[in-house]
Amino acid sequence: MSKNDQIKKLKERIEELEFVKDFKQDVIADFENITGEHLSKKYLPEALVKKIEKKRKSLSK
Repeated sequence: MSKNDQIKKLKERIEELEFVKDFKQDVIADFENITGEHLSKKYLPEALVKKIEKKRKSLSK
């Protein structure tokens, strides 16, 4: 496998993982909006909490 093919595969994998990460953050944000419970603050690193808070606020508008 050439270096370009390896790079292309890695870039595709990064895109897949970013999609999964965004989806999970959306699910958490929806859950928090529906239940009023803030799971992200209890169980996730602060950087993720900030992203989820931002998504939660945009979803509630």
